[in-house]
Amino acid sequence: MSAKSAAMLRVVTGHGILPRPNWLERIMTMFDVRRSRIVLDRLTDKQLADIGLTRMDVEQEIARPAWDVPANWRR
Repeated sequence: MSAKSAAMLRVVTGHGILPRPNWLERIMTMFDVRRSRIVLDRLTDKQLADIGLTRMDVEQEIARPAWDVPANWRR
Protein backbone atom coordinates (compact mmCIF):
# COMPACT_ATOMS: atom_id res chain seq x y z
CA MET A 1 0.00 0.00 0.00
CA SER A 2 1.40 3.40 -0.92
CA ALA A 3 1.89 6.12 1.71
CA LYS A 4 -0.87 8.19 0.10
CA SER A 5 -3.31 5.26 0.20
CA ALA A 6 -2.44 4.56 3.83
CA ALA A 7 -3.01 8.21 4.75
CA MET A 8 -6.38 8.28 3.01
CA LEU A 9 -7.37 5.02 4.70
CA ARG A 10 -6.68 6.60 8.12
CA VAL A 11 -8.87 9.57 7.22
CA VAL A 12 -11.70 7.56 5.66
CA THR A 13 -11.87 5.05 8.51
CA GLY A 14 -11.85 7.74 11.17
CA HIS A 15 -8.47 6.69 12.52
CA GLY A 16 -6.78 9.89 11.48
CA ILE A 17 -5.32 11.01 14.79
CA LEU A 18 -1.87 9.77 13.94
CA PRO A 19 1.34 11.60 13.14
CA ARG A 20 1.09 12.85 9.56
CA PRO A 21 4.12 14.09 7.65
CA ASN A 22 2.80 16.63 5.17
CA TRP A 23 0.78 19.82 5.57
CA LEU A 24 -2.48 18.37 4.22
CA GLU A 25 -2.30 15.51 6.67
CA ARG A 26 -1.57 17.98 9.49
CA ILE A 27 -4.71 19.90 8.58
CA MET A 28 -6.67 16.64 8.57
CA THR A 29 -5.27 15.88 12.03
CA MET A 30 -6.56 19.25 13.26
CA PHE A 31 -10.03 18.36 11.97
CA ASP A 32 -9.79 14.98 13.71
CA VAL A 33 -8.74 16.65 16.97
CA ARG A 34 -11.63 19.10 16.76
CA ARG A 35 -14.11 16.30 16.05
CA SER A 36 -12.78 14.25 18.97
CA ARG A 37 -13.13 17.22 21.31
CA ILE A 38 -16.72 17.77 20.19
CA VAL A 39 -17.53 14.12 20.83
CA LEU A 40 -15.88 14.39 24.25
CA ASP A 41 -18.07 17.39 25.06
CA ARG A 42 -21.20 15.38 24.26
CA LEU A 43 -20.45 12.67 26.83
CA THR A 44 -22.52 12.62 30.01
CA ASP A 45 -20.93 13.22 33.39
CA LYS A 46 -21.30 9.51 34.17
CA GLN A 47 -19.50 8.56 30.94
CA LEU A 48 -16.75 11.07 31.73
CA ALA A 49 -16.35 9.59 35.22
CA ASP A 50 -15.94 6.15 33.61
CA ILE A 51 -12.88 7.39 31.72
CA GLY A 52 -11.53 9.41 34.64
CA LEU A 53 -12.41 12.91 33.46
CA THR A 54 -14.46 15.73 34.91
CA ARG A 55 -16.54 18.32 33.12
CA MET A 56 -13.81 20.87 33.99
CA ASP A 57 -11.20 18.68 32.25
CA VAL A 58 -13.38 18.58 29.14
CA GLU A 59 -13.94 22.33 29.15
CA GLN A 60 -10.18 22.91 29.38
CA GLU A 61 -9.57 20.50 26.50
CA ILE A 62 -12.22 22.13 24.32
CA ALA A 63 -10.75 25.57 24.97
CA ARG A 64 -7.43 24.51 23.43
CA PRO A 65 -6.84 25.45 19.78
CA ALA A 66 -7.09 22.66 17.20
CA TRP A 67 -3.35 22.83 16.49
CA ASP A 68 -2.51 22.35 20.19
CA VAL A 69 -1.79 18.62 20.18
CA PRO A 70 0.82 16.49 21.98
CA ALA A 71 4.37 16.94 20.72
CA ASN A 72 4.62 13.32 19.58
CA TRP A 73 1.82 14.00 17.04
CA ARG A 74 3.91 16.79 15.45
CA ARG A 75 6.80 14.92 13.85
